[in-house]
Parts: sequence; structure tokens; C-alpha cells
Amino acid sequence: MHFGLADASVWLMLIAVRLQLCTCSKYTCTISSDGFCIFQGVHIESPEQAANVQLEPPAGAAADVTRVKFRDSSMFMLPAGLYSAFRQLQELRVWWMHLHSIHIDPRLLSLDAEKNRISSITTDPGTVPLLRKLELNQNRLRNIDNISVFENLEILELAHNDLRTLDLCVFQRMSKLRLLDLSSNNLALVRSSIGPEKLTSLTVLYLNDNRLTYLDLSVLRSFPALEKVHLANNALVYVDHDSLPTMLPRLRVFHLQSNDWHCEALTELVGQLRKTGVQDFKTFSAFTCKERMVEGVCCTENKPFSLVRKSNQYLANYATELNGHTRHLMRELQHTRHEVARLIANDNYTQVSLQNIGDEVEELRNQLTDALAAPDPVTGRPVKPTTASRPPAGGSVNPERLVAEVAKLRRDFQKMAGENQTLRQQLRQYDKLRQELEALRTDTTETKLSFQLVKEENALLRQDLRQLEQKLQQLFSRGAVPV
Repeated sequence: MHFGLADASVWLMLIAVRLQLCTCSKYTCTISSDGFCIFQGVHIESPEQAANVQLEPPAGAAADVTRVKFRDSSMFMLPAGLYSAFRQLQELRVWWMHLHSIHIDPRLLSLDAEKNRISSITTDPGTVPLLRKLELNQNRLRNIDNISVFENLEILELAHNDLRTLDLCVFQRMSKLRLLDLSSNNLALVRSSIGPEKLTSLTVLYLNDNRLTYLDLSVLRSFPALEKVHLANNALVYVDHDSLPTMLPRLRVFHLQSNDWHCEALTELVGQLRKTGVQDFKTFSAFTCKERMVEGVCCTENKPFSLVRKSNQYLANYATELNGHTRHLMRELQHTRHEVARLIANDNYTQVSLQNIGDEVEELRNQLTDALAAPDPVTGRPVKPTTASRPPAGGSVNPERLVAEVAKLRRDFQKMAGENQTLRQQLRQYDKLRQELEALRTDTTETKLSFQLVKEENALLRQDLRQLEQKLQQLFSRGAVPV
């Protein structure tokens, strides 16, 4: 009994020490008139501190809270116990919280995390989140490859981030997506490697206020339900619009203003859009244009446009082929790595098997030698190694059986040696293939450099042509050259 009391006292001391060391911060939210449970003044500066923050609903309201937001708070990351404290949580708002990353619970339906510093998004692995609305405007996202796990999204807003290039294939599993906002990023290239799948719910796409200089409208072929496309405030000179009427039959709004349009290209594009049924090309009409206006959109009559257009088309086609070639090389290299790993594993297994067979052969050879050298217990003479030889009366070794086993093991050894030689030959072939792939990768790198040089030369040519046109206009204005 004395031992039990001592043990209990020790446990009580440990609990007291743990309570003294605990630095947990407790916060209780208040229910507002719009149904949100609001937390005030939550401050988290590190992941360690986030683990020690305890959030609580008002007394008796735990089961009723489905909406939570924070005010006057500053959090490096969300408190670790947020989702466990509010198991019925459906909507979360965290504005101006200085969040650097955010974890999204699979049960959450709506998240508004605008105006933070978020650069990464996570969710529980192996799950398909129920999230329908995700607003991440004005953050620091540079990569959204893992956003494809949110298959139930209907609204996705990523404006004012730092996206540079984008492959629309990251959205191909979002069959319910209706609105996609990619405006005010640094997008210079938009491509699509989506297969024959169609996303028939997307109706609104924002690509305005980016750095696009060229766009092939065929990248939108997987979104046949598009009704509104916003491309204003880029640096577009022209876009490829082949098969546009059949590709986007429901398109009605296509905003084009504040780009570097060439009048000829803009006129062609507007004509194609008219055939589709588009009536709205701008949010406002320009009051003054330097040269011309088409449908209230400014454009220029730059003469060298045809040369620039052909050059851009060549570069775009070349870049597409180069990307496809690179993807093919990467797949081949990955396959080769798997094959080499398999061959190495087989070779290691073969070496071990050969070593084991060699040890067994040596052991049987020693047993055979001992059996043949043993004297006959009756005559006292050595046993002759003939086919008619029988084992000694008290012996336990049969020389004929041992000879047969040795022959069988020798055949097995030769067979394994032949398989090992075949594997080595295959390994040499794959080494040769890997060297060829490395050479192709080097060629691809050189091709990219050549592509960059051609692009720079094209830019210089465009600049020279503009300067030449300006000089010619000055001469015309002075009357030095007859019109």
C-alpha cells in the first residue's frame, strides 16, 4: 500500500510540472449576426506556437458552428487544433493574417484566404477534398501543380499571385469548375496538355493583366461551355483563332482592350468572334488611339507585322515540338532507369545464386572424395570408383547419387552463368541507350539556347523595323521623300 501511494504522488508531481510547463493559449469565439464564430487577437509566430493554441466555441454551441473567421490576428499558420475543435466547419475566412502556408481539411466547403503570404497549399494525403470555393487572391503562389486534388471546386480565384507559366492540365479533373480567375499574375505562357477530356462547366475565364504576347486559342478547346473570356491589359499582338466558331459555340464576351493589337490581326479576330456570336469586346471604349480603332479597341498599322507574325508562329510551333520531344525523352529515360534497376537486381540475385551453387558443389565434391577414399570395412581395401560400386555396409553416402547431383549442379551452374551473361549484355545495351538519351538531352539544351537566340533576334528585328518606320514617317512629314 505504501508503494501505491508513493507511485501516485510521483504521478501527481509529474502532472503538476507538466501543467506548469504548458504555455497553451486559449481563445473563445463569439457568434455574430451572420452566423460566423469570430476569433479576435489570435497571434501565432511559429509552428511550435501554433501547436499550443487552443480554440474553443462558445459554451454549448460546438455542434452548431459551421462558419469561422478571424479578426485583428496575425498567424504564421493556422492553429493545429482548428479543424478538430470545429468538426462541423464548412466555411473559413482568414483575411490579412500574414499566413505563409495553409492546410485545407477535406471536409471544408469554402475557404477565403485572400491578402496573405501563402506560397504553399496542403491537404490530407489520399483524400478528395469536398472544397467547392477557394479564394487565394493576393498571395505569393508560384506553383499550383498540387491544386488538381481539389476535384470538387466550382470557383477558383488566384488573382494577384506570381504565376509565370501555366499548363491548363492542372484543372482537368475539376469537372464542376465554373469560374477560374488567373488575372494579375506574371503569366507569359499559357499552354494545354489536356487530353480529349472536356470540362463542360467552366463558363468564365480571367486572363487579363498578365504578360501574354501570344496566345493560341486552341488551348481553350477543352472548355466548350466558355461564355466570357477576359484578355485585357496584356501585350497581345495577335492570337491564333482557327476553328474558333465550332470550338467555343457559347462564347458571348471576349474583352480585348489595352493590348498591342495589329489592326489586320484584330480585324480578323473580331470577324471570327462575330461568327461565334460575340457582341462585347471591351469594358470601355478608348477616347483616343494613336492610329486606328476596331470595335472600340485600339490597334496599330505596323507594316512589318506579317514578318513578325510568321516569326512568332515559327517560334511557337518550334517550342511545342521541343516540349513534346523533351517529354518523350523524359519518359524514355524513366523507363530506362526502371529497366536498369531491374537488371541490377537480377544480376545481384544471379551472383548470390552462383555463389551458393559453387559452395554446394565444393561441399559435394569433398563428400565424394571422402566416400571414395574410405576403405571397405570387410576387406580393408579402398572402394574402386566404378558404376557397380555399392556403398559400404555401414556407410551413408552413395557415390553414384553424388556424381549425379554434381552433374546436375554443374548443368545448373552453366545455365545460371549463361543467364548472367545475357543479363550483362542487356545491361550494356541499356547503358548505351542511356548515353544516347544524355546526348539527346544535351541537344535539347542546345536547341533551347538556339530558340532563345532566335527569339532575341526577332525582338531586335522588330525594334529595327519600328525605328525604320519612324524614320520613314519623319521623312514623309518633312517632305524629303515623295509620297
